[in-house]
Amino acid sequence: MKKLVLTGAAGSLGSRLRPALAAMCDELLSTDIVESVGDLGANETYVQADLADMSAIEHLLEAADMVVHFGAIVDEGPFEELLGPNFIGAYNVWEAAHRHGVRRVVYASSIHAVGMYPKWECLTPETPHAPDTFYGLAKCFTEDLAKMFWDKRGMEAVKHLAKP
Repeated sequence: MKKLVLTGAAGSLGSRLRPALAAMCDELLSTDIVESVGDLGANETYVQADLADMSAIEHLLEAADMVVHFGAIVDEGPFEELLGPNFIGAYNVWEAAHRHGVRRVVYASSIHAVGMYPKWECLTPETPHAPDTFYGLAKCFTEDLAKMFWDKRGMEAVKHLAKP
């Protein structure tokens, strides 16, 4: 793979997976809203960017082969705080990826997308959404967004179920 883009590079998943992702590609472009993610690999660049800024995200995805989208606010909060990074940010990643011909987006969902089911109930990938928070609602939105981009545009999405 020539170019891989990682959003949420400063977060728990992103920071742990950066070295492995860098080993999979010629160029790893890491991004997050923070000023720095520390030491970079030899083939890694870092760009501070806000997921809610389409022009910034679209620029980062130029010539990308794949996006690993882990960027989001990962705690519950008021809807207004999650709207930009979690909802608009997800749309911006998928739309920018589509505009640049990226064929696959890997992203992290959460148990909060189905958090209102009783703990003893057996859940499957076909279980309908039942979010327990606005954060969970954002994950439901992103799952449905990914399905729509697959159905309408043939863009693959791979969902990783992240623990809260």
